[in-house]
Amino acid sequence: MALFRLFSALLATLLLAGPLALSAADKALTVEVVVAKARAALTSDVAALDKVKALRMEFAAYDSKGKELNTTTLTLAAPGYRLQKTSDRDRGLEAAVCAGRLDGWTTNRADALARRSVRSVPYEEFKKLQDMSRDDLAFFAIPAAGLGTATYKGPSEIDGRKTQAVEYAYASGFRITRHFDADSFVLVASDQPTPKGEIQRQKVEALTKVDGIAFPSKESISVDGKKSGEVTYDQIQVNPALSAGLFDFPSF
Repeated sequence: MALFRLFSALLATLLLAGPLALSAADKALTVEVVVAKARAALTSDVAALDKVKALRMEFAAYDSKGKELNTTTLTLAAPGYRLQKTSDRDRGLEAAVCAGRLDGWTTNRADALARRSVRSVPYEEFKKLQDMSRDDLAFFAIPAAGLGTATYKGPSEIDGRKTQAVEYAYASGFRITRHFDADSFVLVASDQPTPKGEIQRQKVEALTKVDGIAFPSKESISVDGKKSGEVTYDQIQVNPALSAGLFDFPSF
């Protein structure tokens, strides 16, 4: 899954690997086949993926030297709700960005003594946040008609590992290209354009299973092939209980 978390301190760039020659086996693959294999690689009960309507993840971001940058709690819920709260304990910084039912909002506090500010998110960004939530909760499934498309891009290679690439393109402009292992179809890496038009790569370094579903437990972030940081997932909850009004525009 995408699991793209808007790491302000870890936005990275990496040129996408060039296209490789298609073999006979590659030519036989279709986006439907690759997606089905990738979903099957997540769990022994693929039907269980469609029963996931909410996720909560807690994770920490580290720089290239292993120093913790911040911690984040990301909550996702169908049909397109998303709340990401990030904090830096050392500086007292707090920030949040949310896609609610009808609008998006963001809050920020520069330090422990500052007042918290709140503002609306532009409509275009709100729609992207909604699609990011839908994408994460879809577990690689092809977007529904009208919401977006998935396209098989052929063979790729990640650090010498043969992979198969699928590009997901949503109507909001959200884009993500996933690279699945050519044999097991386990997710190897994801590439996304940054707001500056660069490409960020998140490479899966380790996996963990929660309720029988495989999730990344550690990812490395690369910039032009050079590691810039890591993300570790300390807690993942499937279908957690969500408080009423969690995604509502805040009032202080």
